Parts: sequence; C-alpha cells; structure tokens
Amino acid sequence: MENESNRREESPVTAGDTRVEQHQRGTRLYQRILDDGSARIADLAQEFSVSLPTIRKDIEELEREGLVERSRGMVHLKTASYMIDGTGLTHLQVTAKKEAVGRKAASLIENGDAVILDCGATATEMAKNLVSRQNLRVVTNALNIAMILGAEPTNAVMMTGGVFKPETLAVSGEKASAFFEGIYANKLFLAVGGISIEVGISYPDFIDLHVKKAMISAAERVYLLADSGKFGVRQFATFGAMDKVHAVVTDKKLDQKYVKWLQGLNIEIIYV
Repeated sequence: MENESNRREESPVTAGDTRVEQHQRGTRLYQRILDDGSARIADLAQEFSVSLPTIRKDIEELEREGLVERSRGMVHLKTASYMIDGTGLTHLQVTAKKEAVGRKAASLIENGDAVILDCGATATEMAKNLVSRQNLRVVTNALNIAMILGAEPTNAVMMTGGVFKPETLAVSGEKASAFFEGIYANKLFLAVGGISIEVGISYPDFIDLHVKKAMISAAERVYLLADSGKFGVRQFATFGAMDKVHAVVTDKKLDQKYVKWLQGLNIEIIYV
C-alpha cells in the first residue's frame, strides 16, 4: 500500500505549496541540526512528520549549500573549521527564544557564584550575558564558553577533558564525567536535546549522558535551558532525570499540558 506521507506530498491540493513548505521545513531542519550538531535521519523524518525520501531531499538541499554532510544514517554539521570565530560559533543561527532564555538564565547568576555551564546555543547566549559578572567559579565542557568567561580576570574557569565534539566546540564522554568528582557548584545550567512526558530529558547521542549525569551530581540546584520548541521532542538517547530538576527556564509559548506536567513534578517554571 502506498505510504500516506507520499500520497500527501503528491496531492494536487498541496502541490502548489510544496516549494514554500520545503523552504520553511528546511529552515527548521537546519536549526534543529544546529542545536545538537548531528541527528539520525530516521528520527528527523519522524520528528517533522514526513517520509524518509522527503527528509532526504531537504538534507540534500542543505548539503548543496555546504551546511551539512551525511554518513551512515546520520546528518552532521560541516567540520568545525568554518564555525569558529574568536569566542563564538559562527554557524549558530540563534533564535529569539534561545537568546531570551540565555539572557534570563544569566540573570540568575550573581557575582561569586560557583556554576556549571553546559554547552550549546542557549548556554552560549547565556555566557555572553555574563561578561559583566566577576569572581565566578565556572566549570564547563564548552571551549567557547570557557573563552568567553575566562576573559574576565577575576573569574576562575575550569574546563573538563573528554572527547571533542567539533560541532558544539565541547567535550563529552566518561573522561569529562570524571572531572566532576569532588566538585560542588551552587547552580547547574543544563542543555537538553528534547523533553517529553514519556521519557523526560533526551539527547542525540549516548556519549552525552555520562557528563550530564556527573554535572547533576555536582550541583546543588539544576536549571534546564529549554525553549518551548524542545518540549514534545524525544531524541535517540533517553536520560529521564526530571526528578533531579529544580527549575526550567523557558518562554511563554510553552503548551499548557507541559506547564501542568512540570507543576505536578514541583519544578519551578521561570519564564523569559
């Protein structure tokens, strides 16, 4: 039997909108890959509710633009050489939501705090809004964040070891996890790949889980950096851990079913 998504794509009713829809989906697809650096193609097809041939066409268009590359069922950002510009990640097309979440999260840090900052687009925006803070003790697994906050001479910035991930300028894995043994921080600001009611927090790769768990164990209070677009998303590696979360920093477009779910878990919602 012909696949329903294929029938939908070939329908004469929607044929006139195909180019516009593909462009809009391609923009969202690229932002999705930017967030995590890579993704399974099959997961993207499911996430965007399209067939595998359709998502592959979208990815091929991004490949022609020199933005991504494919290998073994995965799509990745291009190598890091063109992404790095001083302390920034030039490939990050940060949305207004991420900027706002990062800015709000930064307002939760005071001079003298001991904090753990995860990697990623939103955490980078947060770091940019911390340049006026002083006497911070910062532990991060992100090279660009270490450079941003290390520019303030009163800050003590420590960076973990581990396996380098060029798409996020971060390190991960068991070596990164071991760095957190014996460390205590007031606050952790944790990035997420997706959050769903069914499985809690999830990430694109199992290698990320080791360091996330270690970060949580080393912190007194755990904040999730999660704009509303992260909710309802389930990625490849399930982490759960919502019982370890104290607060979520998000935007006001968060669906009410997730508001009620978080409230039921006694998790504070901090709106931008």
